Amino acid sequence: MHMHVIAQVADAAAEAGLSSGDHFGMRVQLLADAAAALLVLLVAVALSVFKPRGLTRYGWRKQQESRVGERSAARGDQAAGLGVRR
Repeated sequence: MHMHVIAQVADAAAEAGLSSGDHFGMRVQLLADAAAALLVLLVAVALSVFKPRGLTRYGWRKQQESRVGERSAARGDQAAGLGVRR
């Protein structure tokens, strides 16, 4: 993706040392790309570590489905006489 700029900077560095004015635009681009990549990684880490409170819609729906399934199974057991007697 950014290999063209990296290759140009590498070629320039191989030919001569980079002084303060040489290839300033490419160096700024490399720095900006590295900062953007670091920001993306930090956002991914933050999202993987921190979770909002409560359930997502998907989790809530699955929880409701499992509760309904448990209730219907318990009703079926009671109707068949398999319920737990107290």
